[in-house]
Amino acid sequence: MSSDVATKRRAKQFRKTHPKSRTVSIKKAREDKAGVSASRIMRNTKYRSMFEINIAKNLSQQKIAFEYEKKKLPYIPKPRVYTPDFYLVDQDIYIEAKGHFDKGDRVKMLLIKQQYPDLDIRIVFLNARNKIYRGSKTTYSMWATKYEFPWAEGAIPEEWFKNVNR
Repeated sequence: MSSDVATKRRAKQFRKTHPKSRTVSIKKAREDKAGVSASRIMRNTKYRSMFEINIAKNLSQQKIAFEYEKKKLPYIPKPRVYTPDFYLVDQDIYIEAKGHFDKGDRVKMLLIKQQYPDLDIRIVFLNARNKIYRGSKTTYSMWATKYEFPWAEGAIPEEWFKNVNR
């Protein structure tokens, strides 16, 4: 057997088929008129983690208007672009969902806060008790408090929904 035939045979074995889902509007799904849940439709959106999917599901269930990664904020020292995870339209709040919060993320958040002081940027940590680096005494929550970022753990608190700035 040649190597080409073996390669083709392996490729066929590992190929997965994905059934096509019905196209249903998110509005109909939220109203349960289409027989498809809003969460099923949200799976087709390219969220970056299960944590972000859960936040989006929670916002959808609470009927909170939000945009996912639509806004782009350029910042310097090197020309870069920051894309907040969620923007709560009615509350005018930007939400950053963080599972892992490395040094690059911390520096970026400080630059954004410095260059856009009027924006209300809040952080939701998957686990706020994680240390900012191995051996550190500083946790994610302590860092956020020190630099005056409102923060929460696990999910967006309901009081953030009620805080309408407009």
